[in-house]
Amino acid sequence: MSAAGPGSPLPPVSPSATDCEIAVLPLELLLNLQRSQFHLVGKNIQVSKEPGAGYNVISNGQVKVNGQQCNLTNCIQRKITLTSHKEYRNLQETILSKPMILFTSGKLTEGSTKDTVYAVIVNTRHPRIRQEIEDSMKDVTASEVGANYVLQFTLQKTIQSYFSLKEGYKMHSLGLDFTCELKCDSFDVFHWLGRIAKTKELNGKIVDLSCTTEDEKCKVKKLLDKLSEPSIQIDSVSEPSPGAVSSFQTGSSKDEVFNSPQAQPCAKRTSVKEMSSSQLPAVNEKSYLLQFTQHLPKYIE
Repeated sequence: MSAAGPGSPLPPVSPSATDCEIAVLPLELLLNLQRSQFHLVGKNIQVSKEPGAGYNVISNGQVKVNGQQCNLTNCIQRKITLTSHKEYRNLQETILSKPMILFTSGKLTEGSTKDTVYAVIVNTRHPRIRQEIEDSMKDVTASEVGANYVLQFTLQKTIQSYFSLKEGYKMHSLGLDFTCELKCDSFDVFHWLGRIAKTKELNGKIVDLSCTTEDEKCKVKKLLDKLSEPSIQIDSVSEPSPGAVSSFQTGSSKDEVFNSPQAQPCAKRTSVKEMSSSQLPAVNEKSYLLQFTQHLPKYIE
């Protein structure tokens, strides 16, 4: 398991997984470790639709698993046309509610004729990634009334740049874009304003979750479970400091991710509900009552 490029190391993976921006791993590994989110039956893969949990899978509806073409259900099409700002805002809320997954393929340049399908996970709950998506989508709603606006998100350059650093890999980088078009009503008197097109290249710190040992798989599953849990639990975790967020050119080593004490699968956190009354801040009732009674004549006057 590795990350892109030289530079400052990524902070160790914590149970909250808030430091993960973009992750890549073979599709078969994702399906194996996230069976509660992807139900594979024959040639069909059903994506879980649990509210606030799981993933937003961006796909045209088909993907290869072990060389076999499978149909995806409950996925979001890679090209969507919307006819109102309300629909557009609903789409924005949907995209930001769960991590996004797109699929691409690649292979070893020597000695291999078989393509490996990779899942690319974009953590839309990471503060920096979320801000990039929000800012790009807000540009659409702030555009002139009546103009057709096409916004495309892509990870093609980001993924190609990352795999170019891995010796012997060739990525096709197909399927790594998502386009939404806000199309004005054909009867709108302002339809002559034309078409505005914008492409946003999403980039971020990439972590390769490819692994083979059972211990590594256990820790990757722990990370994926945290990424896909209900957003109310993710949002309750405090955001990392600005210094913990870096550009695409920085990354982490395999040892830092897998061997960090914080990445152990038995890590336990205490929720607000689990806090006992003894842990809550004490209130000095006498002091509070004294302050109130001192001001009582003023209130009576």
